[in-house]
Amino acid sequence: MAKVKYQVNGRCVLCMTCLYSCPRQAIELIEDVSAKINQDKCVGCGLCAQTCQPNAIVKVEVEEK
Repeated sequence: MAKVKYQVNGRCVLCMTCLYSCPRQAIELIEDVSAKINQDKCVGCGLCAQTCQPNAIVKVEVEEK
């Protein structure tokens, strides 16, 4: 069974729309260079990907072990 998770790719321009849209505060900033999604906090709702203007957040299906 695949689990859905979201990741930030290299297109992040720190517009921070994802930061404000995440209901679980799972988006973290990495040294003013990029955003990162804390997978321990993320519930996979996809709001961050929906609001990301440069399409820097992508949905990834990961096979569970």
